[in-house]
Amino acid sequence: MELRERLWEKIEPMWSVDFHSHIPIGRESAGTMARLLCYHYSETDAMNAGMPYEDYISRSTEKERARFLVEYFPRTIGTTTYAGLHEVAEGLFGFKKRITPETWEELCELADGLMSRPGWEEEVLKKNRIAWVFGTNDPFEPLEGAKPWYQVCLRLDKFLLPDEHPLPSTVAALEEISGREVRTLSDFLEGLEGRFRYFREKGAVSAAVSLPPDFSLERGSASPEAVFGKLREGLWISSEEMRALKAELFYSAVELCRKYGMAFQLMLGVVRKVRRGVEHRGDGLRQDPNMFRTFWEPLNLYPDVLFDFTVLSLADQHQLCVLVKNFPNAVCSGLWWYCNTPSIIEQVVRMRLEILGVYPQNGQNTDAYMLEQGYYKMRQYKRTLCRALASMVEDGFFSEEEAVEVAQMLLFENPIRHFGLDRSRIQEQMARLGG
Repeated sequence: MELRERLWEKIEPMWSVDFHSHIPIGRESAGTMARLLCYHYSETDAMNAGMPYEDYISRSTEKERARFLVEYFPRTIGTTTYAGLHEVAEGLFGFKKRITPETWEELCELADGLMSRPGWEEEVLKKNRIAWVFGTNDPFEPLEGAKPWYQVCLRLDKFLLPDEHPLPSTVAALEEISGREVRTLSDFLEGLEGRFRYFREKGAVSAAVSLPPDFSLERGSASPEAVFGKLREGLWISSEEMRALKAELFYSAVELCRKYGMAFQLMLGVVRKVRRGVEHRGDGLRQDPNMFRTFWEPLNLYPDVLFDFTVLSLADQHQLCVLVKNFPNAVCSGLWWYCNTPSIIEQVVRMRLEILGVYPQNGQNTDAYMLEQGYYKMRQYKRTLCRALASMVEDGFFSEEEAVEVAQMLLFENPIRHFGLDRSRIQEQMARLGG
């Protein structure tokens, strides 16, 4: 048996912690094959293969949209999503045919029946060997009803990015949930702390935000309080004023992370809606020379807050490693979105290990919107991890036995340590799942 195969034999059954997903409370499973296919990765791939967006989005139901999309799905052959959905179809549903317009209805009947079974979510977790799943929860959503294996996480974009999320809408939601009027920046920050407190009481160990590459923490001379007042009233503000307010909001969030003992998960590099008119299906990326420099100051000022970074561009991965190498309160995590392809994963896994070692990094998260998507994403990562580790064993970096230990740390031990998770609860969950 070759080295890579021996590693796969030991790494494939390892349990992992999925430290970032978009899986919602109460709808953890896709429920239908149509919803699983109408994922924004698949939608973008299909549009890139010629699917007209207006014809697609005009379909009145998800099933009708899926039936339309599947006509273009065979053209996406070669993409990670194409391979991944076939892996889901076979690994979770036992469907071994190619997904085509001719086989689509057969797959739907089989998959929809399986996903409706009691205990299906736990069955998926067991097959995928995921013991613990982080969500990415709206600050105003109720957190009741979370599964025993679900980890809530406070998503902060609505509070920290008033240029992307209209401030009056956030204020209205905050007033409704708190029962208090929000007139000033102090009121707003008090409401933000209320959200931190609520999430911490519900077991949150981290807050998260997705930031554009040109995000700045330069305060300038503008008064954040005055800027908040203008923005609340719907008045125009300059870019300098917006930067001042966003810097104040960001540092306030870091202070609250420190106060409530929560890690700060930062996703860097996305540019929203580079293709207009298709909503979230048109997001892109770019590099900014100051993106990492922006975080030098908060990393220096808050050595007791863990900053957990992931970046969207392959071109930024090396700089991220250098940033993490210089700050003990920084870690790098996962391969996100456009970097979540096997060829990129293999390159970055090895680079991170060579520069950082295993300690200041976490393995892989699924970034999934439903549990079934996570099946192929985690398995693709594990296969690629085996290739990267095998090459490092062959090059003399460590032994085969140590390679297995490295995998265990990346997939399981490091996320537990970095996020301060309760190991006993996770072990209880593994026992319930049959691990």
